[in-house]
Amino acid sequence: MMRISRIRITVACAFLALSSYSTQGQQTTTTNCNVAGNNVNCTSNTTDYSAQQRQAYENGQQIGNALGSGLAIAMQAHSQNKWVKHFCDGHPGGSWHWTRRSDGAITASGSCPTDNDKSLIAANEFMAHHREYIKQPDNSKVLVAYLEEHKLDPRVEKSYEKAFKDLRKSGQIELYAK
Repeated sequence: MMRISRIRITVACAFLALSSYSTQGQQTTTTNCNVAGNNVNCTSNTTDYSAQQRQAYENGQQIGNALGSGLAIAMQAHSQNKWVKHFCDGHPGGSWHWTRRSDGAITASGSCPTDNDKSLIAANEFMAHHREYIKQPDNSKVLVAYLEEHKLDPRVEKSYEKAFKDLRKSGQIELYAK
């Protein structure tokens, strides 16, 4: 009979603990029972998580909104940059204006680089990648002559890379020692 009583008490405690658990997970009740002879002493502690869950939900909403708006801004910037590059490829030195479709207001504008600007940009990028290249008139003349002789586009950094590789191999340009 003592064993049956303990089983009933254990089942009763387990049922009490399970029935006090909220189906939404906002509260947790922990029940501890001690059996001493025929006496049962149970203690229950309830913890309410609803405020924490509400705060976590609101934080998640804020993060989601920030990511969403950041993604929209990044997509618009990518679209604008792509359009400007495409426009400027066909209109070197021309002006461009980016407008909102809803009201036609100009949100950004600028000028396309000229062919000379593109050549300077490509040459500067090349020199930034090759610290061993000595910036002197003799090297520049040899490099430009190679570009012209091989009909390479001076507006593209790859042209300078090819010229540099071939001229370095043949020893026609001066370089800093590594």
